[in-house]
Amino acid sequence: MRRPTPDDGPNSGLTVGTLSPGKVLTCPPDLPLGQAITHMRDNNCSSIVVVRSNKPIGIITEKDVLSLPADSQSALAAPIENHMSHPVHTISVHASQQAAIVRMRDLNVRHLATIDEQDHLAGIISQTDLIRQVAVSKALSANDVETAIRRSTLFVDARLSVKDLRLKMHAEKCDNAIITGYSADLPAAEQTGIITERDILRHLIDGDEDQFAGDIATRPVTMVTHTINLNDARSIMMRDHIRHLVVHNRHKEVIGVLSFADLLYFIEQDYFAQLRNLSEDKNSDAAKARWSLLLARKLIETSPDCVMVCNAHGDIEAVNPAFTRVTGYQAEEVIGKNPRILQSGRQDKAFYETLWTEVLRTGTWEGEIWNRRKSGEIYPEWLSIMAIRNSEGITSHYAAIFTDIGGREKNRENIRRLAHTDELTGMPNRRRFSELLSHHIGRSRHQGMRLTVIMLDLDNFQRVNSALSHNDGDDVLIEVARRISRQLGQDAVVARVGADEYAAILPDVQSDHEARTLSERLLDRLREPHLTRNGTDLYLSASIGIACFPDDAHDTSTLLRNAELAMMEAKDQGRNRVSRYRQALLTRKGEDLALETAFRHALDNQELHLAYQPQFDARTQELCGVEALARWTRSDGTIIPPSTFIPIAENIGAIGELGRWVMRTACRQLVNWRTQGLLNLRVAVNVSVQQFYGTVDFAEQVRAILLDKGVAADRLEIEVTESLFMRNIDDMRVKLQRVRDLGVNISLDDFGTGFSNLSYLRTLPFDSLKLDRSFVIDIDNGKDGQALALSIIKMAQNLGKTCVAEGVENHHQLAFLRNAGCDLIQGYLLGKPMSADDISAIAKNQHPLAI
Repeated sequence: MRRPTPDDGPNSGLTVGTLSPGKVLTCPPDLPLGQAITHMRDNNCSSIVVVRSNKPIGIITEKDVLSLPADSQSALAAPIENHMSHPVHTISVHASQQAAIVRMRDLNVRHLATIDEQDHLAGIISQTDLIRQVAVSKALSANDVETAIRRSTLFVDARLSVKDLRLKMHAEKCDNAIITGYSADLPAAEQTGIITERDILRHLIDGDEDQFAGDIATRPVTMVTHTINLNDARSIMMRDHIRHLVVHNRHKEVIGVLSFADLLYFIEQDYFAQLRNLSEDKNSDAAKARWSLLLARKLIETSPDCVMVCNAHGDIEAVNPAFTRVTGYQAEEVIGKNPRILQSGRQDKAFYETLWTEVLRTGTWEGEIWNRRKSGEIYPEWLSIMAIRNSEGITSHYAAIFTDIGGREKNRENIRRLAHTDELTGMPNRRRFSELLSHHIGRSRHQGMRLTVIMLDLDNFQRVNSALSHNDGDDVLIEVARRISRQLGQDAVVARVGADEYAAILPDVQSDHEARTLSERLLDRLREPHLTRNGTDLYLSASIGIACFPDDAHDTSTLLRNAELAMMEAKDQGRNRVSRYRQALLTRKGEDLALETAFRHALDNQELHLAYQPQFDARTQELCGVEALARWTRSDGTIIPPSTFIPIAENIGAIGELGRWVMRTACRQLVNWRTQGLLNLRVAVNVSVQQFYGTVDFAEQVRAILLDKGVAADRLEIEVTESLFMRNIDDMRVKLQRVRDLGVNISLDDFGTGFSNLSYLRTLPFDSLKLDRSFVIDIDNGKDGQALALSIIKMAQNLGKTCVAEGVENHHQLAFLRNAGCDLIQGYLLGKPMSADDISAIAKNQHPLAI
């Protein structure tokens, strides 16, 4: 077989019939499913075709195995026709390989049965066959793995039963799962496994229902970095005879899986790009020749648009499946006839004369035309006609390519409406509001009048959707819109400009006092209870910002921005209030933006470093561990406190990157201390709630960092605050347990400042709790101030947890805590945050401190 040349187009000479189908497994419909799957396993095939009279009537693939009922053994004993996919999707042996790729994509399948002219089974073609046989695509060479991987990868624990895993893979439509949670004592290469549909199939045949995912997973997995070329990834898969690659980032953290299906997507896109370029380059003689050769074989079968080929006399010679789907005519009904059978009558004779005059003059015509379906329905289409000439320049054929744009016409009015209207409330949306505001500003400028704009945002509205339902949330948003409109009156222009954000133009409000009074009345109106669907009262508040033309801005975008700045200040001041724009807000906002920008470069510029605050045994005063604290010193020497840059990191979505940097740096320092002979130190790292809800599982991140740095899991402790559980306590319990299963210690920070109670403390997986600094300060206030600290220490003892007191600043506090049974002490009395070298000096001395 020769290698296709560029003039051939994308694999132009190769059909699905040229692929070697290997062993095509077939069986009758009454064969027990279990026997069929056994044949698949024994022959290492991914499918078996069910036939009757040598015609395919159904198929069972590895994917179908996932959908078997929980009682899989009874299903295995049933005839295969009870569980086969039918009708089986087929393709002609004469179809192109690209046609197979497109058909698989359209049908969302990984196998096609190939049939001959009598519809008899000729073979089977799979994604694996296509990946191995198609010529190397430029799209693969031009893209990295990161552009193709599926980031919705399924991560499961090794202790999950295989039965539950099978059901989970089916429910989440995953053909593979990454297996984690193996013993930390295993080598790094054995810490991650993968299970594919083929593994599930083999497990069903073995019939061991007691096995766990970790027992059947393939280890070690074949891993590649996210930056390698897609074509190189394809070569690895072909070399190692595998269909999946596990992909990791530069930190060795697993971020997804690359499969044959992902590669086929890029090959398909490259094919269509080549075909499109070929049709557009119609002025080249070589391109015309290629077009003539490819037209019937490629375009007719694979084009997503309707294609009709006519001879020089105008008689139809060929149409594609899309033509039948749109017009309703089968090929045999139109071949040999003139295309005028499609005419709707909406265009007159002069229209068609002009059309053909243009085709004869230039060889092409393109435009909108109305045609009639077989059913009689008239519909609009976008039509392109091209004249095809032979080597002597004589027109031999005409090719017409058209697309049904009827849905576009029907939806045009809806699109106009949706483009300007909020669908939920029926109010103007942000785009329409901006247009109306521009109009009002122009009128106010002409009349020399003042114009007031308010921006309103509901406070903490996300809690409504979280605590109730989205239907209840929608009801509230509609009611809020009504109350705003009624309170502001008919002359106001009110719009919903965000999820829980509204804006209003107040053309008749001519003073700041009037604007503030009206806004405060609106807040009073919104504070009245909202009745939910279940009959309960819901109380809300809002924050309002005011800006005026021409005092605060002279154009639409600036006026809106300034109203939003005032609204944000109202939120910063405690919410449920009104704020008037002033120039200082813009200055502060600019400073905040500059600081955000500086923080994005802080890690790259090595401006961040860690300080370590020591923790001492309350009885022996020996150094037991440290808390790692991020510090930021800018290149100009300016020190930015954590209370400033931690919220910035959370707001701009960089807290995950910061958290990983802190953990990697702290673990690296643990290794340095270990080389100095300091073997018993433990380091604590603070963790934000956002780190638990990133794209990569947090426990996997921790495991990868521990493996990369070579740190024992029990030397690391993560500190979480009680607020972490406000989002979803059950979900967070599971996520924390995955971390604790690694051997990592978990500390509950700021204990006592949230919703502390024994009912959840008994079930949460944590090892220690930190007595908040506010309670330590209260120790100096006598017995009343000491009572709560004493209670928390006793609670920790009763639960078998370690108690750490932070913020210890004097000897009286230390003596009380020590006598009360507190385990560890942290605070300025014993040690401020310091450098790693200072910690080394303290640890090496390890003599009781003079206190």
